[in-house]
Formats: sequence, C-alpha cells, structure tokens
Amino acid sequence: MKIASAEQMRQIDNEAINQFGILEIALMENAGHEIAKEAMNLCKDIAIARQSYCILAGCGNNGGDGFVAARHLMNNGAKVKIFILGNTEHFTPSAKINYNVLVNMKAEIYHIVSERDWNRLQISITFSDCIIDALLGTGIHGQLRENIKKCIQIVNTSNRPVLSIDMPSGVNANTGVVESDAIFATTTITFGLPKIGLIMYPGCKHTGNIIVKTIGIPNDLLTKEDIKQEAIDEAFVKAHLASRADDVYKGSCGKVLTLAGSTGYTGAACLSSQAVLKIGAGISTLISAESLYDILSMKNTEVMVKPLPEILPGVLGDSAMENIKDIAKDFDVVLMGPGLGRNDETCQMVRKLAIDLDKPLVLDADAIFAFSQAPDELKKIKQVPILTPHLGEMANLLHITISDLKDNLWEIARKAAEYFNAIFVLKSEKTLVVYPDGNIFVTTVGNAGMATAGSGDVLAGTIAGIVAEKLAGKMSAPVGVYLHGLAGDLAGENGQAGLIAGDILLNLSKARKQIDNK
Repeated sequence: MKIASAEQMRQIDNEAINQFGILEIALMENAGHEIAKEAMNLCKDIAIARQSYCILAGCGNNGGDGFVAARHLMNNGAKVKIFILGNTEHFTPSAKINYNVLVNMKAEIYHIVSERDWNRLQISITFSDCIIDALLGTGIHGQLRENIKKCIQIVNTSNRPVLSIDMPSGVNANTGVVESDAIFATTTITFGLPKIGLIMYPGCKHTGNIIVKTIGIPNDLLTKEDIKQEAIDEAFVKAHLASRADDVYKGSCGKVLTLAGSTGYTGAACLSSQAVLKIGAGISTLISAESLYDILSMKNTEVMVKPLPEILPGVLGDSAMENIKDIAKDFDVVLMGPGLGRNDETCQMVRKLAIDLDKPLVLDADAIFAFSQAPDELKKIKQVPILTPHLGEMANLLHITISDLKDNLWEIARKAAEYFNAIFVLKSEKTLVVYPDGNIFVTTVGNAGMATAGSGDVLAGTIAGIVAEKLAGKMSAPVGVYLHGLAGDLAGENGQAGLIAGDILLNLSKARKQIDNK
C-alpha cells in the first residue's frame, strides 16, 4: 500500500472533490460513519445503550469527522459528550455544517474555556468507555498550544481506549516526530492512505492498531505514480516474490560470491554467506584472506570457502584482485564488505573491484566505508548497486553528521540515491529502501531485539540471495528487508532480549515459507 504525506493526501482530497465531483461533505460523512463503526467495535463487549463516548474535537475537518461520528453513535443509542478546543469562528465549512446538526440534535457539547470546563472533561473521560481523538489529525504545525497539550496529557493518563482520527494528535503526519506530547491511541483510523508519520518512529509508537479506510476516494488517486512512498508489507512481498519452480537445481537458484572477513571478524563473513543459502539461493561461496581459511572452513559446512592471497595476516589488497575477478565470473551476484576490514589497500581494492565487475553488487559495512573515502567512485559502478548502511555509515559516506541526516532523512536519501545511481537500504528503527527514481519503501516488520551484532550481516546476505534467485526482480531489496525483519519477529516471539543474529538466520527459511508456502 502506498503511503502519503499530509500534503499529498490533501491533494488527493482536492482532486476527488474538484476532478471527480465528490462533495467534501460526502467524504466527511463516510469518514464519520467508519469512525463510529470502529468506536463501537472497541466497545463491543458493552451493550450499545450503555456505551458512553467522549469526543475531543478541533475546529478543522478532523473535528468535523468527529461530529459525524457523534451523530451516528447517538443514533445508535450511545451516550456521547463532545468537547471542543479552539475558536469555533474558525470552523471549516463542512465541520460547521455537522456541528450545527449536533446542535439541532441537542447533543451535549462543551467548549473548553474555563477551569470548570476542564473539570467536566476530566469527569467525562473518567466515566467514558472510549475517547475519540478528533483534535488535530494531519494538521499539526510546530509546537502544540497549551490547551491541546493539557488535553493530551489528560487522555494519556485516563486508562481508557482511545480511537484517533487520521493521526494521533501531536504526531507529525510527515515525519512521525513528536515535538512535545502526543496521544497514545488504542486504534488509529486513517483515510485514503496511511500517512508517513504513522509508519516512522516515534509516531508509530503512538498509533496502536492502524485501520485504513478509503471512504469512497477513487482508486486511481490512491495509486498514482507520483506518490513515491510504499509500505513493505506481506501483500507487497507476495505480489513481488514469485514462487520457485519445481524443476530447479542448485545452479538455477542463484549463485552468490561473498567477499568478507578479516582477523577478528570471521563471524560477519559466516553470517552473511550462510544467510544467502537460508533465504533460498542455491550456491554460496565465501572468499577471504588465506590465513583465515581454516577457521572459516570449520565454521561453514554448506558454504564453500576459498582462500585469497593476503598482504598481511587476515588483510586483503591488490594481490587478490585478479583471483577475485576470475572467481566472480561464475557467480550471479557479488556481496562485499561484512567484516572485511578498513586497511587502505583493502579499501582501494574494493573500489576497483566494484567498478570493474559488471555484475549485481551488494555493498555492506566495510565496503561502504571504502567508498566514503571517494564517494564519487560509486557513480562508476556498471550496474545499479545495493548499499546497506546504517545511519552512521550513511552519514559518513555523505560526509555529514548523523543529526543532519536524521533531520531530513527522506529527502537526503532520495538525493543520494539519485546522485550515486544506487539503491540504499537505510537500516534504522524503520528500515527504508530508497531507489534512484525517488521511490521509498518502508518496512513494516522487525523489532528492537534485532539491534544486535551481526544482524546487518544477515540482512546483506539475505538481500544478495534474493537478488541471485531472480524471483523478485527490481524489488529484491525491499523483499529481502521484509523477510529479514519477519525472521527477526519470528525469532523474537519468545522474547526480544537476548535475540542474536544467529536466531534471525535460523528463521529465514521459516519467514520465506510464511510468504510462498514452499
């Protein structure tokens, strides 16, 4: 499913109204009806005549959605109290219409002005079965007003189910940033498309269960090519990962050559090269410095290990170049970097190899570091490479601070992918896959337990294996990210603390089975 910014969603609404002729009041009616249904679902264990709702509304269209929901709840026999924050002279036209309907229905409406009003709100929330947050939606700009902050704090300490409309109030729809306070929702019901802020941290911690309703917006508007953000979910992966044929053999399932490992970092080499096989590729060969051969061959059974001439114990340089290029001729994909080391000659070798090899490349860890010394060399790579940096490695590659990167992550990542003509897999709380054409794919799986040594090595091998198998085409990187995250979630079912990279590795085949049932 595509993901929209607040501005893109407003544009979609405008086009639905102005190009397709759908009245704004009709969209609000559909939204309010869906809100009421979801609110009643949250209270389904209580007889409808005994259900009590407290609706907190602003004066924009988010508040208008809440007013429509209030009417439907009242018509179903529920008790409803509406509390309005803001200047009612600033009602949007559609919100004003639905507010007037409630006035004519003699609904209980309170405008929060005095301390007495705040006390009434506190009491109403205490005795409500559900709170509906119709305060801000996607309309947050900068710091919250004090009365909004106070209201949010009351809600968050109420221990009541909360249904937020479009966005939990206080969460920036475009970034997920929470400047001060934000509602912690039980459920967030959002319309048209999910917003970026619902997916990204810390906003995603505030959403609870996310429900998306199209409310009659034409599908053509929700699938436009100029919406260049998309969630990597199960439906996405099933749509892009073809099933393996029954008559395959190991050579036809993809062959990956992994250049990895150095003294003290043999684990990274083993994890990445083994992940290649666990995700489904047919052949995985690991090449590394000759003095590491004994330990690497002992650690690996299914992965073939080949030694390379070294310039120092455990360190590769130009003397290995021709050997690597000769070996690489027989492989579909070359993965470089996990634990490879940062010796200057090693870095020079990595850059030369990446430029000389006319094959799909996955560059991880120390291979990315090698290019941070000469970033423009990336543009000379013959095929579009996949780079898998964490935020620190990305900042180092671009010669900026991590703080600067975080402040404008999506835009910087888009510009970098276009400039270098590379696919970036940006590892973070919510991993992004960024393409040169500006498309960004955001993972929906993974957990905090995956913040462990070696997890990135497993990811690099997973992506290389998916690329080699050629069943996901241009979407190999986001498919690999999802399967890696799903494996982490499966590994974390018995607890995230103590989860190690080997647990993720062991669950890759289970994650794959969950998707393709093979």
